[in-house]
Amino acid sequence: MTDRASAWDEAPCGLLTLAEDGTVLVANRTFLQWVGRPAAEVVGLVRLSQMLSVGGRIYWETHLSPLLHLEGRADEVALELRGPHGRLPVLMTAVAATDGTGEIRVSISSARDRSRYERELLAARKHADAAARRTRVLQEVTGALSAAVGRDGVAAALLGAARPLGARAATCWLADPGGRLVPHSATGEAVETSHLPAGPWPRAATHREGRVFVPLHGQAALAGVLSLLPDDGAGGAPPDLATLTAVGQQAGIALDRARFFDRSAAIAHQLQQALLTAPLPQDDRFVVSTAYWPGEEPLEVGGDWHDSFLLDDQVLAVVVGDIVGHGLDAAIAMGQLRSAVRAVAGPAVGPARVLAALDPFVRRVPAAAFATLVYGELNLTTGRFRFACAGHPPPVHIGGDGAARLVWDGRSTPLGLSVPGRVRAEAGFDLAPGDRLLLYTDGLVERRDQALPARLERLAKVGAEVHSLNPDEAVRSLIERMLPAANGHDDVCLLLLSWSPTS
Repeated sequence: MTDRASAWDEAPCGLLTLAEDGTVLVANRTFLQWVGRPAAEVVGLVRLSQMLSVGGRIYWETHLSPLLHLEGRADEVALELRGPHGRLPVLMTAVAATDGTGEIRVSISSARDRSRYERELLAARKHADAAARRTRVLQEVTGALSAAVGRDGVAAALLGAARPLGARAATCWLADPGGRLVPHSATGEAVETSHLPAGPWPRAATHREGRVFVPLHGQAALAGVLSLLPDDGAGGAPPDLATLTAVGQQAGIALDRARFFDRSAAIAHQLQQALLTAPLPQDDRFVVSTAYWPGEEPLEVGGDWHDSFLLDDQVLAVVVGDIVGHGLDAAIAMGQLRSAVRAVAGPAVGPARVLAALDPFVRRVPAAAFATLVYGELNLTTGRFRFACAGHPPPVHIGGDGAARLVWDGRSTPLGLSVPGRVRAEAGFDLAPGDRLLLYTDGLVERRDQALPARLERLAKVGAEVHSLNPDEAVRSLIERMLPAANGHDDVCLLLLSWSPTS
């Protein structure tokens, strides 16, 4: 009996016998040591629930005790004992006796190691979740920076990522041409109120003056600094400096790329504007009104153009063309083709032969391949208009009485695609005094959500409705009514020729 009693007392787990109401009838030494009380203060006097934490006691009374009475057993229930050194996490298994005494046999094992393991596992999981979240944010920011166009686009991508990066406000500082950092844009705060400490700026993100500063180093120099105000509100996570440093490196590369992009855009824009703003011919017998409307492409330059010039005192040439594509290459090809049209046109050449002469030219200029073009010549004395259309949308003839029609004659393939041995087509019709001709590029009529025939019919209808406006007002109205601000569109060139012969 002595050996059995010793084994009972020295068991590595707490062993108890409880009365039906939960009062401790027998408890081994291990259990008494855990609760830090002698047997005389516990046995027959205290219920097990009274030695549990508040939550454990409620759980015992509302769940465990009814469960033992109904099912006679409860396995591995996590509870906390109140001991002399604080709470001790334990696992309890209890079985109701079947001998009619109502007693309950209880085994309690320490869960301290298991609890520590669970805490470590939870911490590791939180760390993994945080790492995954940082990786996801970094991927999203990198994607946004890769898609950003120009310095404005890079700054917008950085500010858009401020909150995911753990900031409630941010200001993006960019270097000006002289290398001086100036505030560019902000979110959650006013640009005017921002302040940037003096350098030098390392390559890593740093905490300074209650903010986090992320240097944006380009390949050769500091391109900017992202200043973040950390989100210190409830649930706000502190900014991760390693992630921010990686973002800064990606942003520096993006700003280098943006600088080259902006330079190319400026060159292309200047080239296109120089070509499209050339002086228009002036004569009392006609009025040429034009417009160029850039599409919703970031570069804002492309291959659309218009031109008009006098072949002699009696013939006015007008042309509208469209190079496939956008960007600097398209703008350069547009300038070359525009010059080529002027070079081959002449009083005795005629529209069809002008287009035929352009075919070998575009074959030597890859960027001009498949260009479309409408070229016409108006006799300023008779009103006869001859034209040829190389794959281009049809001109619109607007009568002085307001009647408008699409002119589908004189059509052939885009430039460079002519069939050997086949002559380019041309057509002609007579204008009455006060009549107008509208030439345009496909950006005016093409829409992804609308059929082209319907858009062409609408253009003729709008042209008829604006016939009473003066030419410049008519052009503006056409643009506004055909290109609603809410809808995307390609580049648009438009030329409106009005004929009013002198008596």
